[in-house]
Amino acid sequence: MTLDPKTDNLLDQEPQEVPHTILTKREKFFMTILLSLIGVASAMSMPIYWVALTEVKKKFRVTEEQINLTVVAYLVLQSLSPVFFSTATDYVGRRPVVLVCLAGGLAINIALAVSDAYWMIILFRCLLASFVSPLISIDSSIVSDFTTRRDRGGYNGTVNGFLLVGQGLSPFFGALVDSGWDWRAIFYFSAIIDGVLLVIAFICLPETKRSIVGNMSVKPDHWYHRAPVLLYFGKRLSDTSKSTVEHMELPSYNPLRTVMIMRYPQVTMVLIPSSVIFATWTMSQASLSTVLSESYGYSTLKIGLCFFASGAATVLGAITSGKVLDFAYNNARQKQLRSDSSKPLNIIKARVQYFFIPSIVCAASSVVFGWCFQKKENVAIILVMTFLITFSTMFPMNAVPTLLIDMFPGQSGSVASLNNLGRCGMATIFMACLSKMTASMKLGGTYTLMAGLILLGNISVYALLARSSKILADVERRKQELDN
Repeated sequence: MTLDPKTDNLLDQEPQEVPHTILTKREKFFMTILLSLIGVASAMSMPIYWVALTEVKKKFRVTEEQINLTVVAYLVLQSLSPVFFSTATDYVGRRPVVLVCLAGGLAINIALAVSDAYWMIILFRCLLASFVSPLISIDSSIVSDFTTRRDRGGYNGTVNGFLLVGQGLSPFFGALVDSGWDWRAIFYFSAIIDGVLLVIAFICLPETKRSIVGNMSVKPDHWYHRAPVLLYFGKRLSDTSKSTVEHMELPSYNPLRTVMIMRYPQVTMVLIPSSVIFATWTMSQASLSTVLSESYGYSTLKIGLCFFASGAATVLGAITSGKVLDFAYNNARQKQLRSDSSKPLNIIKARVQYFFIPSIVCAASSVVFGWCFQKKENVAIILVMTFLITFSTMFPMNAVPTLLIDMFPGQSGSVASLNNLGRCGMATIFMACLSKMTASMKLGGTYTLMAGLILLGNISVYALLARSSKILADVERRKQELDN
């Protein structure tokens, strides 16, 4: 696995008569919306029943620590399963894996709805995470297939942003369904969403893997890559010679090889700091649900309404972060062309140069959030801090996977799953420790600690930016040695 810092030049200088993709701007927009909806369905699966945790605990007569295991178990499989499923998309294509994941989510949500034992809830939550969580990283891989560095930030920002919209608003939808029926209806509701998206994806989601369909003008050989929507493309499927197909020599399928990408310092130096920010956000969402219920006496529906703050922040954060990434890249690109176009673009600086601003906002908001909760201050202050934590989380959640895909363009499935492994793995660790942390340090101390870890992560990002030119030069030198 090697990085390719010259990908930018290749993509930007591609001949006009051979477009990077046959998709029009309107069709790209439709694909982005479809991928966003699939991502929302995946992201909803974890927190949608947070508001019903107390009800489920009473139903199965288990302790709070036992019911929290249903969340931790989900996070563990959410971290691991994309390593297998998302990596597989680099070998068998995107479309068949997406359809399998949606079908699995449909079946398992129905199984959860009819479960009548605690162990069944644990089992099926693990299986649900195994099938639906890879969809998040697969979305990023699909976006990378029909975009270039010039516009990838905006499209990726929209898709990744709506992932957190699903997590931010799903407790509200869960509260609505639970208030009207009961906790089982939450899983029936999720099954319906997965079923509808399965039908839409089967009809409208074409294969995009460039080693299979090139710029999407190649008609796929296998039936499972062919979507009915190809009839709409008509004469645009004109590349019968497969000249646009990108032939990539991939090693034999080994999901664990994904972890080996961590050996590159530029990967770990951004992945760990962004994962700590995501873990802090996940903890704040869990605390918001439980503390509002236990300390403020809020009803399930009222708790769900409070999640609108984070839901609004995800929408605004997704749009803003995408625009900022595109602006930063285009600005860096123009500066490079005006100075020395032969020198490769420093893609690291172009993507993460603004990392410090949102991370500092997230750290400060986390401190206020924790201490206001501990002192039982006005809920309005807490919701404002929730908004700021969520909004500031959006930039690293968008910038880091975009950077990783830019550096490993031929292995987008693998690097997207690695990003998911990092952030969800970090969230799993801290969620498993959350109850013990709050018991020993209280809420104020817990979120002050998380703020300190976020600020420490800035040191890592600063060191990466300071050494970025040398790192990319070393990568280019190793690549030339291998070519020779």
